[in-house]
Amino acid sequence: MRLTNKGIVSLILLVAVALRFYKYFEIPFTHDEFSALFRLDFSSFSELIDKGVKIDGHPAGVQVFLYYYTNIFGTEEWVVKLPFTLSGICAVYLVYDIGKKWFNETVGVISAAYMASIQFAVMYSQIARPYISGLFFSLLTVYFWSNLVRSPERNFNRNWILFVVSAALCAYNHHFSLLFSAIVGLSGIFLIPGKYRLKYSIAGLAVFALYIPHLNIFFFQLGIGGVEAWLDKPQSDFIFQHLFYAFNYSIPVMLITIGLAGFGWKNLAKNKRAMRWAILGLVWFLLPLSIGFYYSKYQSAVLQHSVLIFSFPFLLFALFGMIKEQNPKTNLAIVVLILFANTYALIEGRKHYDLFYHSIYEQILVDAESVNDKNVQTTFLIHSNPLITDYYTKELGMSGNHLISIDSFQNELELTRFLEGESELTDQLYLGTLSSIPPNVIPMIRECFPDIETQKNYVGGTTYVFSKCEGAENQTIEILTFDSIQSTNWKPLRPLQILSDTKGQRSNVYSVPSHHEWGPTFTVPLADVVQNKNNFIDISVDFKSQRSLEGVFIVADIKANGKTVHWAATELSTFDVPEKGLGSWRKAYHSVKLADIRHNRNDLMLRIFIWNKSKRNLFIDNMEISLREGNPVIYGLFEKI
Repeated sequence: MRLTNKGIVSLILLVAVALRFYKYFEIPFTHDEFSALFRLDFSSFSELIDKGVKIDGHPAGVQVFLYYYTNIFGTEEWVVKLPFTLSGICAVYLVYDIGKKWFNETVGVISAAYMASIQFAVMYSQIARPYISGLFFSLLTVYFWSNLVRSPERNFNRNWILFVVSAALCAYNHHFSLLFSAIVGLSGIFLIPGKYRLKYSIAGLAVFALYIPHLNIFFFQLGIGGVEAWLDKPQSDFIFQHLFYAFNYSIPVMLITIGLAGFGWKNLAKNKRAMRWAILGLVWFLLPLSIGFYYSKYQSAVLQHSVLIFSFPFLLFALFGMIKEQNPKTNLAIVVLILFANTYALIEGRKHYDLFYHSIYEQILVDAESVNDKNVQTTFLIHSNPLITDYYTKELGMSGNHLISIDSFQNELELTRFLEGESELTDQLYLGTLSSIPPNVIPMIRECFPDIETQKNYVGGTTYVFSKCEGAENQTIEILTFDSIQSTNWKPLRPLQILSDTKGQRSNVYSVPSHHEWGPTFTVPLADVVQNKNNFIDISVDFKSQRSLEGVFIVADIKANGKTVHWAATELSTFDVPEKGLGSWRKAYHSVKLADIRHNRNDLMLRIFIWNKSKRNLFIDNMEISLREGNPVIYGLFEKI
């Protein structure tokens, strides 16, 4: 049988289908998908727009599609995801076709092989949100744009209409696919032959006319701003992190990519025509990234990996566009190498099917049920989304009546009282939690249930079983007791402020008088105490005062060359226990979640101290700093594992 490039494309599409449909009926909804589905239950179109679209920040297209689609076909996971998965597979073919049109068959199959097998494209093909659909519409736009610009004399009117429709779909899909289609459209003004320029320019007016009904939604959402409640402003190295992510955080994949790009670009002087299109691809990739970066940096955070998927194929064209046409055997060898390396990285390196196929919202309930089946008297606490919890309790046939939400406690005092009461009644405590739980909840629980018997790690959250087992130990970094001060990491420690507290039955405690704003400060290079970026630093301190300690804080900060990387504090008054009286000893907790801090440097300094901002008289004792094992896959879908 004769090998052809069409056969190679069929192989690529077969792999694309296999990777996206593997155990397809087991793929859970993501948080974003739940959010969209919960905004579909409206009785009218106008209500959908006002209450389901405007508040979201995305254009109306995908939400309106889901509104009608789910009314017809239902809301099972695979049913909702199916149109998006099919769009992802079609996008792979469009990448091949555009690559062939712009360059040659070899560039087309290489670029399509990447889009078939990198996690970036596979995962978003399995999520019913406006990312893979936007990629499909963006590629359609470029496909018809290419026909207009490269061969305007052929089927101009048909390509013009389809270009307008595709660009309008981009506009209704996502603000970044709108941005990308605008960049594509403006580029054409400079590339299309002069005698077609006026007709071509009218296409922009036609797209705008189609978008007019959406303008009031656009301006409303523009007033909302970005999503800084959960999305940080991008760091200066964002583009490098994005590239590592896009190429599966895999050294073999990146070496293959660099090798192929170098092989093509070494022939730079011999292929001026291809160079022009490769540079155009690079510009199309960099412009949305640059605009998103500077808007996020100086206006409102919007930049994340997902919004760059619309322009990502054009980075591939920029990298590989200079490769000359190869024979089918060579093309097959290259494609097989790419597919093997990416698939191995997807399955083993990124653990896509292990991580993505386990919803933390479901696992919180599954693990709770597993503990409950053991018939050991257990207290069950969860920190989750109540709507999603209700969804899964129905799906799993659970009552959920034994599950207590941490959000039902108004403050730390209520939670502390609850934990103390439960520790007298039960032997163990189960906690199922999302990553957004206040990190000091864990040490608060461990005060009553000190031992972590089990810890199960998932993307987006963790489940624990705590017990009252004797002899449970922390990974202690430092304990300051004032009975025997041997560490040099604490300064200043004034001997005259070390007093005996006979009423509290403590030999030595430390007095912080009202005229001192700062208590003892622990300072150490962060790298000396932390090797795993996903760990937690837990801090606790015993304190006593005759007055409420509002405005007195435990503070932890991390600095790099004097510049603050992280600063957070917990007020001691949060842990006041009225029934114990202000003159009694209480314990306060503060925790640092290192997974949320960019600390990939060796020059970071950790400082922990008492900030007596409100100038109160107080005593402190037993200031303990310990290390707690974190969740290594908490952000494993987007960060290196």
